[in-house]
Amino acid sequence: MSYQLDTNIQSSTLYLDSTNCVSRSPTFKYSLATAVSCPSSARMLMSCVNISLPNVINNVTEYNNKFSLQTNHSPTLTDFTITVPVGIYSAWSFRDYLNSEFVSRGIPVTCIYSNNSFRYTFVSSYDFNIKNTTSYPTTCGHLIGVGKNESNEFILPIIAGPPYFSIAMPSTVNFSPTPYVYLKVNGFNLTNINSLGTINNTLLRFPVNCQYGEMIQYRPAELNRFLINRSSIISMDISLEDIYNRSLSIPSGVELQVILKFDYVFPLEEKKAYDAGTIFHYFKENPITETDDDGEAEEIGN
Repeated sequence: MSYQLDTNIQSSTLYLDSTNCVSRSPTFKYSLATAVSCPSSARMLMSCVNISLPNVINNVTEYNNKFSLQTNHSPTLTDFTITVPVGIYSAWSFRDYLNSEFVSRGIPVTCIYSNNSFRYTFVSSYDFNIKNTTSYPTTCGHLIGVGKNESNEFILPIIAGPPYFSIAMPSTVNFSPTPYVYLKVNGFNLTNINSLGTINNTLLRFPVNCQYGEMIQYRPAELNRFLINRSSIISMDISLEDIYNRSLSIPSGVELQVILKFDYVFPLEEKKAYDAGTIFHYFKENPITETDDDGEAEEIGN
């Protein structure tokens, strides 16, 4: 929705730098010495005009760092779960970590990465499978290239087959941590809807538009202004989430800069009732009268 800036109140700009926040975990909290205020006769419009964030986002997090498999090299079937430390990995470094764990734990499996197909292959001289159960979970499905079914669920377990005992992963590896980051402003009623149909407090979604180690710089081409039902703002609480609606996994010392802009408008008179066209509105405007047993008329609808 577009708004006409019809007041003579100067716009305000709020520069939020995480080096000055009073708390940074689990969210960035700021305490403002000078409040952003609005006269009672006007309304505030809030928008985000710029974001800066170093691209050091972990692609292996606590949510996707478990790899489980079952082997048949002992007298009985043996289950293993490998937990990869949180951090930034490439397809090669992730392969090397798995292989080092296979060797140190006596698991007769080797992980191979193809530079041509961008896929992993797991080989062994014994029968084995990649499994996913409550006790032995595999949460790194998109990293290693597990396929998905029509219900958008990872297809597990994957059982080794010929030649030898091998598993060629059905999909390519994906070590991108998140293509987009959601900037959320807590404590404000923002009516944005995500892909699950849930209304949340997302102020802006910005792309990860640079390589690892570079600075994400984003300035929206068109400002999305939100009408704020507040007359004064003395604190801000912002957070970052990935595409899975999880807190963005970044090192604790990473600094975030956000520039917010506040414009002012006079409230618009509603030209039409918000419930116009509904049965409730019809009966409210056209009450039905009926006569009771005593012969008195009584209005229905209000």
